[in-house]
Amino acid sequence: MMKKIEDLNYYELLEISPTASSQEIHRAYERIRRVYEPNSVALYSLFSSEETAAIHQRIEDAYRTLVYEDNRKRYDAVLRLQNDLPEPLPAPSNYDRKQDQPALSLPLDKRSLNEAEARPSPVEEPSKPQEEAAPVSQFIAEFSGAAIKMLREQRGLSLRNVADTSKVGIRYLELIEEENFQKLPVRAYTRGFLQLYAKVLGCDPQRVCDDYLKRFDAARGPKTK
Repeated sequence: MMKKIEDLNYYELLEISPTASSQEIHRAYERIRRVYEPNSVALYSLFSSEETAAIHQRIEDAYRTLVYEDNRKRYDAVLRLQNDLPEPLPAPSNYDRKQDQPALSLPLDKRSLNEAEARPSPVEEPSKPQEEAAPVSQFIAEFSGAAIKMLREQRGLSLRNVADTSKVGIRYLELIEEENFQKLPVRAYTRGFLQLYAKVLGCDPQRVCDDYLKRFDAARGPKTK
């Protein structure tokens, strides 16, 4: 019996293997997102606008969970408890280390996570330096243009990747990273671009905007608000 979309786990939703790399996850996300685009004519007669929006949000949640290692490990632990992930994941060395470090841990069911943490892991992972496991973003004191660029590169994303996902023009992304405040649009538009950019990187949009716009305001003055 075919599962309903809401009953699919994130791997099934993105149509990928539990051993998929970060690059494979990103490609699958782009493909599925286009299929379930809210304005898709093909889906118009199948789902209501509310149902399509819910599916689109679930796709976003799946991507942000699986593309970052910490979120993915937690999710896999929950699936194993539910007997929905029969094969253990490979050692972390098989992940794309340029993309698998999260900036945010997405909320999962606390009860399931507590049970997962209480049980011994069925797979003993090889030891690795703690410095490699720590997300780079946690050491960022301020989200400047240079810090945002560093995080993008650390995720293994090009400006084209970010532009395709966020729908923000590459030129605006470049201006943000270069802190070319005089050529950036007014504060409200810049804030919107920053929020979209932060979501692609898996960062807290509010913190990114607060940090960056302090520098923006200092350069352009309060009249830009």
